[in-house]
Amino acid sequence: MTRTFKLGGFDVGGGAAPLFFAEIGSFFNGDPKPAAELIRRIVACAKAVPGQPVVLKTEILDDPEICLPGEAMETYASKAGEVKRENYRALIERKAMATARYPELFALCREARMPFVVSVYDFRAADLAAREGAAALKIASSNIVHVPLIRHAARHGLPMVIDTGRSSIAEVHRAVDTARRAGAPDIVIEHSPDGHPAPPKAHNLRIMRTYEQAFGLPVGLSDHFTGVEMLYAATALGAAVLEKGVYFDAEELDQDISHTMAIDALPAVLRAVHACWEALGDAERDPRGRIDWVIGTSQRQCLVAKTDLAPGAKLSLETVRFAFPCLGIPVENWDTVEGWSVASAVRAGTPIRWEDVRPGRA
Repeated sequence: MTRTFKLGGFDVGGGAAPLFFAEIGSFFNGDPKPAAELIRRIVACAKAVPGQPVVLKTEILDDPEICLPGEAMETYASKAGEVKRENYRALIERKAMATARYPELFALCREARMPFVVSVYDFRAADLAAREGAAALKIASSNIVHVPLIRHAARHGLPMVIDTGRSSIAEVHRAVDTARRAGAPDIVIEHSPDGHPAPPKAHNLRIMRTYEQAFGLPVGLSDHFTGVEMLYAATALGAAVLEKGVYFDAEELDQDISHTMAIDALPAVLRAVHACWEALGDAERDPRGRIDWVIGTSQRQCLVAKTDLAPGAKLSLETVRFAFPCLGIPVENWDTVEGWSVASAVRAGTPIRWEDVRPGRA
């Protein structure tokens, strides 16, 4: 059995609608103003699609010392394929925002009753996110081997999201076991494909089922595709969480922007995700169930006289044809009535009713 639990008041797993993590990361480059505007826009989009649960996803990146100075370079691309390289430490300095500004953003979420999930990279960030009321803490894929951080975050007792990235199954097992032993039984295992952005062939979405079966935990997708199609495929595979970056200009050349979508597209995507989830339905169909929408006649056929049939005529493929709608003997009963005799005359083109025939084969 896959574990189910609550995250931000929403059900996770157990066939519930997938939680949509609207990711703003550090796209706002240390400036709280665009970050706040993204949050307001996400809140408005969530209200426009009330049936689809939405959670804000961000990160606390406030201390450039998380990255050592040096010659290490980061490479990223735009959706159009333009590539840029940037000194890694300089990138972190550009993305970092003062610690004191994060509570302002979290306050916006609380005021809007929007649950938020925070990626944390050090102990202080985990403590701050927990104090501010985060619905869950996320361990980024680069930190899946960071046992001390996983252990510290788990001790807060919040649900955790563990991003697997390019890890081995053994590394995933160690991270999950560490979190569980430290007090976090409620865990989402998140699959993130190779590449920023990731081509379709790099997605390996079936691995989500492997994780669910191996660990008995809900699984999710951190979407690294330039489009939104992988969200729908992951929904069909039973993803409990869908994480997707949202930004003002998804065509911009900056770190991780290539696999975001435009904020204006979010309502339509939320509706489509919810429709995909609703389409999963049940594992069996009740043919007598209520139809909630317009449906065609969906009629079945019945037996019809090919020619005028006098009493005593036999029912055979020479004397009977089949037609919609079912106003006489249903066609499904053909093997029963083939060879029966006509009891009363039936005109050509007329449905043959039960009262028109009697048992008896030639």
